[in-house]
Amino acid sequence: MMTKQTIRSIALGMLFATSVIGAAYYMESDTLTTTKLHESLKKEGLIAISESEYKKLKEAAKQDRTPSVSSNPPSSKTVYVYLLTIQKGEAPNDFAQKLEDAHIVPDADAFVTYLETHRLTRDVRAGTYKVHSGMSYGEIGNLITNKSDKNGVIP
Repeated sequence: MMTKQTIRSIALGMLFATSVIGAAYYMESDTLTTTKLHESLKKEGLIAISESEYKKLKEAAKQDRTPSVSSNPPSSKTVYVYLLTIQKGEAPNDFAQKLEDAHIVPDADAFVTYLETHRLTRDVRAGTYKVHSGMSYGEIGNLITNKSDKNGVIP
């Protein structure tokens, strides 16, 4: 059985331990000096520069970004168009693989994960949908769940 004296002793011990830890924490004199800062940054492969140097670099970068006339024509990006047919009861993995094979989505598993994360897998509707490679996962998800304006749906 614990007596008053035992409880007081435990409390006093806890108070003493807390005081020692607090004193050690606040008396630690590991202040960060400029030299220590530069050494620490150097270990990480970084450097520190003055504000004036930063402004000069920023201004130089701005000047480098000025548009220049190029003799090369802009590269054209291939857009793939696909008529996706989803059968009633078809698993998301199946039609996602069709989309990946048709180059509409880069990764079928990532698309299925998107549908699951946004709780769209139960809302997928059977039908034929016109999709293209420029569409985001969200746009395709909204289209096949009929959560958007019916653009792209083939009756």
